[in-house]
Amino acid sequence: MSKYAKVFWFNLKTQLNFKVDYIASLFSFTIHVVVFYFLWDFILGDKLSKGYSKEQLVWYVIIGELIVYTVTGMYKNVSEMIKTGSISNMLIKPINFIGYIAAQEMTAFVRFGFNCIFAVILGIFMGGRLDLSISNFVLFVLSLTLSLVLLMSLNILIGMLAFITEENRAFNNIISKFVLMVLFTPLEFFSDKIQILLRLLPTTYVVYPSAKILVNFNYTDDIMLIVLQIVSIILVCLALYLVYRKGVKDINVNGG
Repeated sequence: MSKYAKVFWFNLKTQLNFKVDYIASLFSFTIHVVVFYFLWDFILGDKLSKGYSKEQLVWYVIIGELIVYTVTGMYKNVSEMIKTGSISNMLIKPINFIGYIAAQEMTAFVRFGFNCIFAVILGIFMGGRLDLSISNFVLFVLSLTLSLVLLMSLNILIGMLAFITEENRAFNNIISKFVLMVLFTPLEFFSDKIQILLRLLPTTYVVYPSAKILVNFNYTDDIMLIVLQIVSIILVCLALYLVYRKGVKDINVNGG
């Protein structure tokens, strides 16, 4: 474990050097929230739509942005290591490559801590205070953790697809668009047919469960959402493992 802890610590110190980039991302975060605040204010005013108030929808967007801005661009690191062939050097070292990448990207949880403080302040200012029960808060924290793990797994999987297609930017664009579909708009706002499609995709469970549990709590429905998040993580990790095995096999057969 000490090997992975050192990888985590080194990557954290590296990221702390890019303070300007981090501040710029918070500025972009704020712009998105402000735009949707005025959008929902114009559409809803003091009315409810699909069981959501304007304030709830503002918090929904904030939680979605919090998740996505915490884990962003992660696939590029994995992709570049495969494209440049530097993964060959990693495979001969006494460290698991997937474990190495996971240790690197665990710094997302540190970024999340800072982002969360900013998001809460912005949420109270733009959407007002939320009254949360203990069960509501516990399920929200659990779902939020699963959301981060799922998004990290999806990013690593996209990066690993460079084993198969070499250029994997298109896959990132497609998956990002499906995540964004339910980042700015809750699932309930889509037609029944679109909802059926979205409920079958792991990307839906990146943002929707955490944001929905926070702003529109329903114990039975939310437990099911958490179960679906866990299932999504298992499926994505299985796909990740299969792609990794194929990639490593090709390297061993053809050479790095």
